Amino acid sequence: MGNLRRVAGTVIVSACLLASGALGPGVARATTGPSYNLPPTYPVSSKFAKQFIGQYILASVPAAAHLRSAALGIEVKDTGFLYGIGQFYGYDASGSQSSWVATLYHFHKTGKVQMTIDLLAPATASDLLGRLFVTAPMHNILSGKIQIGIHTYPVRFRRISTR
Repeated sequence: MGNLRRVAGTVIVSACLLASGALGPGVARATTGPSYNLPPTYPVSSKFAKQFIGQYILASVPAAAHLRSAALGIEVKDTGFLYGIGQFYGYDASGSQSSWVATLYHFHKTGKVQMTIDLLAPATASDLLGRLFVTAPMHNILSGKIQIGIHTYPVRFRRISTR
């Protein structure tokens, strides 16, 4: 019985030390996420940028785009530039389910209320997965086109939060 208590005590103390970071690797650094080594690119006025900030879910896209659902999060990076992340769920040409994540970057004002946004592979600044061509949200709808590969489709996202 004494050995069992000693082992249980050792396990509990070790678990506490691991949880506190006293044992094992000192620091874990994640290399994924929308801000990994991405330099500022196109300046966009804060007044214009504020129109796009928020969380969005896919409202509509043609079936030909092979997307079933999507979510976007857009915010201002600490350097003052827009960036975000997108999650996309759908299916490939054979009908198998697919999902992918993209860093939203290179927000480029292309008209009075239009913005072009690159969809980049995570943790890169140059692997282009697609593009969004959107108009500033009206009535919480971000609308425009999504380019995936060589194909472009009309798309609408509904804003569910302005944070």
